Amino acid sequence: MATAAADETRLLNLTVKPASATLRVATLPAGTVISGAATFPAARALNALAIGTLGIVAVIVALTFRDYGLGWDDYTHSQYGNLLISLYGSDFADQRAFSFVNLYMYGGGFDLLATLAAKVLPFGLFETRRLVGGVIGLIGLFVAWRLGRRLGGPFAGLVALVLLAACPLYYGHMFMNAKDAPFAVAMAAALLGIVRAFEEYPRASPATIALCGIGIGAAIGSRVMGGFALLNALLPLLLIVTVRSRENGLNRRSPSAGHTSSRSYPAYCWPTWSWACFGPGP
Repeated sequence: MATAAADETRLLNLTVKPASATLRVATLPAGTVISGAATFPAARALNALAIGTLGIVAVIVALTFRDYGLGWDDYTHSQYGNLLISLYGSDFADQRAFSFVNLYMYGGGFDLLATLAAKVLPFGLFETRRLVGGVIGLIGLFVAWRLGRRLGGPFAGLVALVLLAACPLYYGHMFMNAKDAPFAVAMAAALLGIVRAFEEYPRASPATIALCGIGIGAAIGSRVMGGFALLNALLPLLLIVTVRSRENGLNRRSPSAGHTSSRSYPAYCWPTWSWACFGPGP
């Protein structure tokens, strides 16, 4: 009888424990049980602050882009933009752009875009260059926010955005510098695309592939050294390929080792780097 009573007591304890455990969980603070849901309002608030910051900078750009003077090489870069338009407009027959001072050694992405914009917008040439630079700078702020947010969360993204927007070197150069500021924005965009590609590995989305291609292509279109953006992906890619090779065996082809890079490769040929339109010399 004593043994049967003990067994019955153990059975009762087993049936009571789940209920008591549920009660204990229910009495925990809400933030402990559902930590993700508790952070949603904070994340939304941080994102709203970031969007508000971008809006404030955009308003300042719109109100002040006409107040800047000439840069140290505005005339030279504007002439280079016209030569690039002649290059493409003549079906590459007019090749004066390839011997114009030292700018032929760079990409002419910004100069080409600003010159085309000046033909459409109701502003002067140099006012348009200030405006285009300001818009590209805003894109750089947006990319910095998204990159910081993806890597460190909403607060990190907001901090990155505010610090970059408050940096006089960046803010001033995005209006006046036709090379370094667009190059910095393009490299940041390429890095964001690379980070997204590795997060989505082995099947990157079309938007991510486009971002990688446009970012790297625009970086090369600003400076040839933009090709170094590929090095940001090289070491992680080698690590992934090595791990996959060990898992799948060296004789077994990994189904996605070069999938993302091969799909995004055609987008790397960005027409703002005029040398890409010609084949290699003899």
